[in-house]
Amino acid sequence: MKSDVDANAFRSAVSTPAVEVDDLRHHFEDGTDIRTGDIRLEVFPGECVVLIGPNGSGKSTILNHILGLSKPLGGTVRTLGHASVSLPDDCRAHIAAVVQNPDDQLIGPTVKDDVAFLPVNIGLARGEVARLVESSLRRFGLWEAGDRVVHALSVGERRRLALAGALVLCDGEHHGPKLIVLDEPFAALDPVGRKTLTDLILEMRLRHGTAVVLTTHYLESVPEIADWVYLLGPGGRILKAGPPSDVIPSVPAWGSERESDAIWFALRMELASRGADLGAGIDVAKLADVVEEWLASAGGVPSDLGSGSRAGTEIPCPARPGPVTRGLRSSRTP
Repeated sequence: MKSDVDANAFRSAVSTPAVEVDDLRHHFEDGTDIRTGDIRLEVFPGECVVLIGPNGSGKSTILNHILGLSKPLGGTVRTLGHASVSLPDDCRAHIAAVVQNPDDQLIGPTVKDDVAFLPVNIGLARGEVARLVESSLRRFGLWEAGDRVVHALSVGERRRLALAGALVLCDGEHHGPKLIVLDEPFAALDPVGRKTLTDLILEMRLRHGTAVVLTTHYLESVPEIADWVYLLGPGGRILKAGPPSDVIPSVPAWGSERESDAIWFALRMELASRGADLGAGIDVAKLADVVEEWLASAGGVPSDLGSGSRAGTEIPCPARPGPVTRGLRSSRTP
């Protein structure tokens, strides 16, 4: 990861992003809507961008749009200089991706066959294909399983196989994609596997200027891998963007087993989505003081407070804890 100064300077110096997502709007058949909002999402060559947020905040949906797998209802999504929905085949050949469900991209009858599919289909020599397949399978701990049939693998093994197949061309000086897109790549990896993947991503960025965008719930891995972080909230809205040191401290840890942590995170995300950023310095006790003051000024609990969501309405509050951030856009947005 670059320092905060380096990350900002790098983004200012590079003129053309590899990925641009501006006010993306997506509608699901069940009536759910995703809209990223005013903050433009950009990924520059040689940069690693991480999307974080709770389940259902649209992270996978954004990646699907970047890959051209979904058509936007509104907004713009550009990948490698093209509208993502009309990405030419020669550009797709320079993208390595692992989607949310790895079974969707496992196509070979055996482990070795699956990983060999890409290098074979771009016409590499048999010896080079064998070398790449062995290297990728060893990297993700699957070399000994090379002759097994894919459907006999465990869920974790299939996720690692999807990574091995997608990143088979990431091989030092010889090969390297222009863009890597990974949905929860650390989920099936132990600490050694996570370090292996982190080192591989760094190598691709340094050697080939590869742009990387990924999602993860492993917040502890974000500072060591990310140059830029986007925090997503309810409905897919991008709430905050910046270097990890700016974004991570304001995010409570989710994925906790404690119900209280989940409620605290949900409350912070809901307030942030309404423009009230609690900042990094507030805790439950301080927030309780604010709520107590509000209840005292309101003369008790309003009668309609328990009648359902008040999303989109204003609740009178005598004090907002922390800065209110409205209409934030990246420094590259006019």
